[in-house]
This record gives sequence, C-alpha cells and structure tokens, in this order.
Amino acid sequence: MENINTKAHVLVRDRFTCQFCGTELFLAQPIKVLDMHVPDLELWDLHGRKEPLRTRWATVDHLVAEVEGGMDILENLVACCVSCNSQKGKATRHAPHAKLGNPDWDGLASIFLGLFDQYQDRLGKEDRKWKEALQREGITPSLDGLEDTISRLQVAKLGANQR
Repeated sequence: MENINTKAHVLVRDRFTCQFCGTELFLAQPIKVLDMHVPDLELWDLHGRKEPLRTRWATVDHLVAEVEGGMDILENLVACCVSCNSQKGKATRHAPHAKLGNPDWDGLASIFLGLFDQYQDRLGKEDRKWKEALQREGITPSLDGLEDTISRLQVAKLGANQR
C-alpha cells in the first residue's frame, strides 16, 4: 500500500499503537527530524538497518493479505509494528489485542510538524506528503515535551542497544 493519506488515517485512527501487540509506534519522519535536531541521537537510518528503535516503526498491515484477496480498505488495514508485520507472512489474522492506545500518543507526529519548517530544506517530497496528510488528520504542530521526548529516546536507544 503506497497511499500516504490512507496510512496516516489508519495510524491516527489506531493511535499509533500496534493492533497486535499493543506497542506504541514511532512514525519514521519524526525520528529523522529529531536526528537532524539533535545529531548525536543517531536514531535515523534511511533503511532502518542501524536504527535502534526500528521494531517500533509504524507500519500499516493488511488483516487479509493482498495475495489472499485483501484490499486496501480501512476495515482491512491496521497499525502494526515492524516485528508483528514481519511475523505475519501471508496468513489472515485478526487483531486480537486491538487496543485504542493512549489518546495522547501520536507517534511523535506533532513534534515532526513542529520541527518541519526548521528542516524543510533537508526533507524530501515524501516528508512533505506526510506533513500534509497528518495535518488533514488533525495532528497539530507542537514542541511541548520536546526535551523529555529526546531524553526518553536516548534511554530507549540504550535499552535497544543492550539487547
């Protein structure tokens, strides 16, 4: 599924929470912008090979796989972490742990929007599409708690690197 508008809608609807394991998810765009903002964070890797929080990247998954006839319709799409998405394969599954998630968690999307203008000359076309899609979904720019977020990401990174 390539449509950023649909992905943004599903992630916001599911409160950036994996509908299989309940993990709070990070949107890749804020991680990229936060790495620009605090270069020593070293969280961003374009392909996610070195990114220590990669398993918590926000993806959108089909409940019924496309190869099994599943369609890109909202009822067949859920927010999913990279770990759960990679374990599924072609199997059809239900979201057994479907949780609405923390109503205040937005996958750091508000921080992405809050920092976007500062780094827009270093961001690409896809990032601009995400900005527009998130704004359409009602996410508002905010840098509230930015320092706390950076501290939590540093701690999460340390924990991920120790595994």
